[in-house]
Amino acid sequence: MSPRTKAQFEEIREAATERILNSALEVFGTYGYESATISQIARHAGISKGLIYNYFSSKEDLLKSLIDNLIQHESSLMTEIYHQDASRFLENIIRYSFREIRENSHQWKLITSLTMQLERYEFIHDLAVNKLRSYLQLFEKLLTEIGFSNAREEACILAALFDGIGIQSLIVREDYDLDFYENYLIEKYCKS
Repeated sequence: MSPRTKAQFEEIREAATERILNSALEVFGTYGYESATISQIARHAGISKGLIYNYFSSKEDLLKSLIDNLIQHESSLMTEIYHQDASRFLENIIRYSFREIRENSHQWKLITSLTMQLERYEFIHDLAVNKLRSYLQLFEKLLTEIGFSNAREEACILAALFDGIGIQSLIVREDYDLDFYENYLIEKYCKS
């Protein structure tokens, strides 16, 4: 058996990192960041605790990497769902957001729990503020193009609706009618 190449080692490293990040997302989303342990993440990933420390220096470093990974994923998805027509682009954003709520509950739980404790995590606070500003600007631009005369106010309301729907869906769970709210937002904001 010949020694592994540099490319093979990189492939192994990427696969291990991805497995650790996916496990961290599920464990953090289930138990909360504060309560989750590196041992739980290692068990979930099927690796040793020490191996995690080969990739991440601490639990906070793991969280930061996870958040960076989620941001990159969202950024690539936004590029994927982009459409020149403002109404269609906003509809794609709404559909994407609802799909994320339905399919990635651990991610949604983690983000929600961290944003509810912004004073404890300065990097999350800064990230949340910047994300909100960028979404408000994007929503205002799209709503202006769609024809809303009060686009700034509607952008604020739409952002608040997304947050409220996301939080309520975590509380009510499967009894929450996400389809109703998704269709309502599309009718209200994309069909004008």
